[in-house]
Amino acid sequence: MKSKFVLLGGVLILVAVSTTVGYVWYPRHQGEQLVREALKDPDSAVFRDVKYFRKTKGVCGLVNAKNSLGGYVGFNDFMLNADGKVTFAPTGDSSVGSADERLDVLQKRIAYLEEKIKTCPDETDKK
Repeated sequence: MKSKFVLLGGVLILVAVSTTVGYVWYPRHQGEQLVREALKDPDSAVFRDVKYFRKTKGVCGLVNAKNSLGGYVGFNDFMLNADGKVTFAPTGDSSVGSADERLDVLQKRIAYLEEKIKTCPDETDKK
C-alpha cells in the first residue's frame, strides 16, 4: 500500500512540474516564432535570455540574426506584448549627426524602454 502512495505521489509531482514547465515554455516558444516572422532571415535567428512574464503576458529577450547582406548583426533587444506586437530596440548612434538627429535617437530609445518596463517588468522589483 505504501508503494502505491509513493508511486501516486511521484506521478502527481511529475504532472505538476511538467505543467509548470509547459506553461512557461509554450509562450516563450510562441514569442520566438513571432519574432522570427519579423526578421529578414528567420532561419538564422539565435535567441538568448528569453523570458515570459505571466503578469503582462509579454515575452522579452535578445535575438541575433542575419541582415540583407548575410552577416550577423549582433544581439538586439526585443519585446513582444500581449497583443502579439513585436518591437525591436531602436538602433542608431546617439553620438554622431546633428543635435536633432541625436535627440531623435535618444527619444526613440526612451520610448522603447518605457514600453519595455510595462511589458517586461523586473521580477526582482517587489513593491
